[in-house]
Formats: sequence, C-alpha cells, structure tokens
Amino acid sequence: MPKSKKINLLELLTKREGKYVGIGINHEKKEFKGILEVKSVVNHKGVSFRYKAIGMEGTEFNKDTVLYNEETVLYNEEYTIICNDSENKLALWTLNNNIGTMARFDLRRYRQVSSKHSLFIFGYGDPEDNNIFREEITIELWENNELSYNYSWGEAGGHFLSRSTVRMKKID
Repeated sequence: MPKSKKINLLELLTKREGKYVGIGINHEKKEFKGILEVKSVVNHKGVSFRYKAIGMEGTEFNKDTVLYNEETVLYNEEYTIICNDSENKLALWTLNNNIGTMARFDLRRYRQVSSKHSLFIFGYGDPEDNNIFREEITIELWENNELSYNYSWGEAGGHFLSRSTVRMKKID
C-alpha cells in the first residue's frame, strides 16, 4: 500500500496570503464587516492574520471604510501569528481587544472535509469545563479563495457556543 503524503498544515495557510472581506454575524446577532489580511512571515515559518470585525451600525458614516464610525462599532481587532512551537506543534497566538493579553491556542484538529473545504480548530480551555472561560478559533479554507474565521466561546458558568462567524472572499 502506498504511503500517503504528509500534509504541511502551515503551508496550507501561508498559501492563502492576501486581503479578505466578508459579512459576518456576532454573538448578539449583529452583522459586521470582517476584514482580514493574511501574510506569510519570517521566510514562510509562520503566517500572520490582521483582523477587524467592524459593526455595520453607528452614528457617523465613514466614507473611507464605507461603514459607520469605527470607534463606536469595532467588535474585534486582533493581530495573530500561527507557527510551529519549539516542539514542532502548530499553535496560534493572538493579541486582541477582547482578551486584552496575548493568548495561545493549540491546534486541536485539522480536517479536510472535502477536496474543496478544510478546517483548523485552535483552542484553549476545555470546552466542557463550565468553571472556566474557554475559546476556540476555527479557520476554514474554501475553494474560490474564500476563508472563514469563526469564534466559539463560553464564559465561566456559561454555555460553550458558536459566537462569531464570517466567510470572506479574497479581494487582493
């Protein structure tokens, strides 16, 4: 039986370099514009995600973003790095305005759903442990240069649920 070729998971992400935009929905059922820039960094040893989720409501219209005032409706802004750690395990580190500190998410699962769709699930905290805050970030790679960026989380004492989803199209 022939050996199957091992998939380079980091390479799947670095090959997705570019800018992406799409409309998503957050945990309060409010629509937002997702803006993502994916860049290969340090000689393809990692990939950076610069992401913003900007609400589509507000009081002042901004002609540059074609949205309402970003200051009143910025749901999430983050700078994320995905790379292998010192044990050669893929992990995600993110600094964002919702957590307030740099947080590490370990790769929990990679799954090739079909030849046109694969997903990465990074997380910290046990999703079943209702005594702590826990969170997962799911990155879905679709055909036709589309990418989804989804958050699931649960507060201590609360349910672990999908909270924010956005599917974006590559524009650059």
